[in-house]
Amino acid sequence: MTIETVGVVISIIVAIVGLIINIAAVGIYIGRLDGFKDLVNFKFDQQDKKLEKHNNFITRVYDLERKDGIREEQIKVANNRIKDLEEFVEAK
Repeated sequence: MTIETVGVVISIIVAIVGLIINIAAVGIYIGRLDGFKDLVNFKFDQQDKKLEKHNNFITRVYDLERKDGIREEQIKVANNRIKDLEEFVEAK
């Protein structure tokens, strides 16, 4: 073996080792991206739950306001009936 062939063999070995290191680094990077993707999906799920709670709250508030309006109308009708009855009693 001449010095040139030893140099070529060493450079091929170094290239292969470098390639293996790069492949490992890419694998680690992809693994970290996958973990990051899981974290982002978890955060989105948490936000969806908060949004759903908020939407349910808003729906309940609208229902309460609607029921409050109905009760106010019922109170007005009852007050008018009481007033009519008072006028009827006073007229007798």
